[in-house]
Amino acid sequence: MKIHILGIGGTFMAGIAIIAKQLGHQVTGSDKNLYDPMKSVLEKENIKFTEGYNPKILDKKFDLVIVGNVMSRGMSIIERLLENNIKYISGPQWLYENVLCKKKVIAISGTHGKTTTSSLVTWILKHAKLNPSYLIGGQPINLISPAKLTTSKYFVIEADEYDTSFFDKRSKYIHYRPNILVINNIEFDHADIFENIDAVIKNFHHLVRIVPKNGKVIYNKDDKNIKKMIKKGIWSKELSLTSKNNKNADWSLSKDGINFFLEKNKMKSNYKKKIESSLMGIHNHKNISLAILASIQAGVSFSACIEAIKKFKGVKRRMEKIENSGIWRIYDDFAHHPTEIESSIKSLKENFKGKKILSICEIKSHSMISGAHKNNLPIALGNSHYSIIIKSPLSKWTIVNKNRNLCIVNSYAKALEFMRKLENKIDIILLMSNKSTIGIRNYIKK
Repeated sequence: MKIHILGIGGTFMAGIAIIAKQLGHQVTGSDKNLYDPMKSVLEKENIKFTEGYNPKILDKKFDLVIVGNVMSRGMSIIERLLENNIKYISGPQWLYENVLCKKKVIAISGTHGKTTTSSLVTWILKHAKLNPSYLIGGQPINLISPAKLTTSKYFVIEADEYDTSFFDKRSKYIHYRPNILVINNIEFDHADIFENIDAVIKNFHHLVRIVPKNGKVIYNKDDKNIKKMIKKGIWSKELSLTSKNNKNADWSLSKDGINFFLEKNKMKSNYKKKIESSLMGIHNHKNISLAILASIQAGVSFSACIEAIKKFKGVKRRMEKIENSGIWRIYDDFAHHPTEIESSIKSLKENFKGKKILSICEIKSHSMISGAHKNNLPIALGNSHYSIIIKSPLSKWTIVNKNRNLCIVNSYAKALEFMRKLENKIDIILLMSNKSTIGIRNYIKK
């Protein structure tokens, strides 16, 4: 079958392309702006793509067009697709009908930590020789590709709450029908599709509703919004984690100095094990712990999980050390929500005590551009020694800036001016955005 994918440069759609090709289809794609790591991933997989959405591409008479959720009505190529009665489908629906319906699905959901946690579960199962299929919204360093189809009964998938397509406004994860569901956390995000936090909670409960009775729902018991969601009803087996000594949780994450431990509650001491990982911060230790609980449900022993974690190297653009530029050490992170931003800054401060950090947040997500996080963003950045907000031309909101160590600019050139004034006052630069950071990185090199 000849398949063309619209929006192929997105992390999820690139994974769909890889799996479709592994199924034997002839796959091509289009996207407006392709950037790494997905651009390099597609090139490595020998999947041809064109930059831009030229409607004439559809004249090639494809058997099927898979439509990404970046596409919308009014785009010339979408109007041509509809007018010419070309067969089309969304990525999540295609994936379920062709692959997931035959697998035992382990879905990793939550506002934050999905990519890291799904990468961890995949790596643990792979390390334990279970060889799972997977589709991850990023590039795990330990794995060759962000997606792979295998003969294993398990399929690990990053379960996103964002909508499916312009013609299917349900969240993508509704299509996955998981047997094992992990919920890391629930916060307000995606202001372009959710009205408020209650709408987000209700949406996650739609996902809980489709987990079978013999399935597992694994969640962070300390999260107030998950608690609200669970009260709406749960029909599957539950497994919970606490890092705040909640006696009713099934597992506990604790810290002793610089060491982290995971323990099964109400069991003997041999169920308490030290977590050794290169990942920084309590948020990542929660990700690790939930990944371990999910992997145990797939039959991996607690000890084998701990051993696999030691060898996990992280994910591209998730607190990734990218280079040293003169006297600065530079990290690139996908953080684009105040909670993620605060966690990333705190993890660097804890790991590099005494070092001065400059955090640069580039506004590119829908929620950030809309101003949904404008009040919490400067508070989160206040954890850094110095910080810069690079506003999008689309942003119409303003911040009353009372912090002289926070600089708000609208160009890379102005950001660089502020950085040069701090040249001898900072040791680490943390870049944060949900899009490519190549632009600001190139300016830093000047």
